[in-house]
Amino acid sequence: MPPHRRLARLHQRRITVDGRPFATLKGVPALRWQDPYHFLLSISWGGFFGLALAIYLIANLIFAGLYLMEPGGVTNARIGSFTDAFFFSVQTLGTMGYGVMAPNTVYANSVAAAESFTGMLGVAQITGLIFARFSRPKALILFSRNILFTQHDGHPVLMLRAGNTRGNQILEAEASVSFSTMRITEEGTMMRGFEELKLVRARSPLFALSWTIVHRIDESSPLYGQTEWTLRQSHATFIVLLSGTDENYSQKVYSRKTYEAGDVLWGQRFVDIIKVHDDGHRLLDFGRFHDTEPQRLPRPQPDAGAREPGMNA
Repeated sequence: MPPHRRLARLHQRRITVDGRPFATLKGVPALRWQDPYHFLLSISWGGFFGLALAIYLIANLIFAGLYLMEPGGVTNARIGSFTDAFFFSVQTLGTMGYGVMAPNTVYANSVAAAESFTGMLGVAQITGLIFARFSRPKALILFSRNILFTQHDGHPVLMLRAGNTRGNQILEAEASVSFSTMRITEEGTMMRGFEELKLVRARSPLFALSWTIVHRIDESSPLYGQTEWTLRQSHATFIVLLSGTDENYSQKVYSRKTYEAGDVLWGQRFVDIIKVHDDGHRLLDFGRFHDTEPQRLPRPQPDAGAREPGMNA
């Protein structure tokens, strides 16, 4: 194929992260049709069933037209009736066969055989795709809407919250947070760099309820000296990955979240969402999962040797 025609078949594809526009790919082939299995697994359930219904109707319309090409080819079907031909196609494709209409010529029997074979393949493919979509392990992890620059245990930290909305147990859970910024190299090229942030606790043997992920900001941290202005100027992005073994699936599950500079809150802390009753039962209130409140810093304690106002020596 000539290069100009090959380029004509290339188009733009939009890539999204967490439902927001992330990038548009230009000059790449239409991968949706080159990789139909991935496309059918990644679209929504509504899109999947809508596409399946459209293919089903188109197939029946095509075969109904083929039956109409030979008048009288189907017994008990009205001559020239597209409705009878369409519903005979539905019966043949679904291998129902009510016995009212039947092919009575070699041509009609040939079309019916081809349609029956098509229906057999279609049912097998749809069944396999539905099973693959249902059996695909997926972690229902809820990440906090914002990521916080706050204080914890007397140190400046970066903090976010993750919650297991399924309520089951994720074993050997691991979390990682990457800090990404745009920078200009010495040659004047704009590039995006990635640095992994060291977490106070990056592994949890059991993740069942809530997990507060904390990175301590010290002199060795890439976030040391960062401000709201510097984060926005460098187009900062925080990429959070969380993985573990689902106890029900016994398979590895993954979840991710991306925060941009506009998602950062300063001087806030997450409200407490876990309540422990007298009998030891815990209540996790996901209705307040994203809520924050101003950080309350502890009051400095007076020096033991210092004199209180009004005291005599």
